[in-house]
Amino acid sequence: MNQLDLTRTATCCEQVYFIEPDAGLLCRILGLYAARALDVLRVDYVYAAQTVMKLSVRVGDGQADTSDIADSVRVLVAKVSTFVGVISTVEQVEHVAPRHEEAQV
Repeated sequence: MNQLDLTRTATCCEQVYFIEPDAGLLCRILGLYAARALDVLRVDYVYAAQTVMKLSVRVGDGQADTSDIADSVRVLVAKVSTFVGVISTVEQVEHVAPRHEEAQV
């Protein structure tokens, strides 16, 4: 294992949106991530209630600076919150240590 691999961390940001169930709105939100060239690591959506869908989007980039990703996420959250059908938005920034495969003996 390389020492550099042990100390490197990735930056991940997760946004949670509560939106009306609408495929067009979902596409508009994800299109904003593509327009900002953010790496989408995971997208999850579930019905939180009969008329409310919870959308979780996790983005990250091991090469970008934490402040760059956080700034992009803040702009996205502010933009998405203006869309008709968006009920609430939340953002969270975290640092994640990379996973390493254990060596087999």
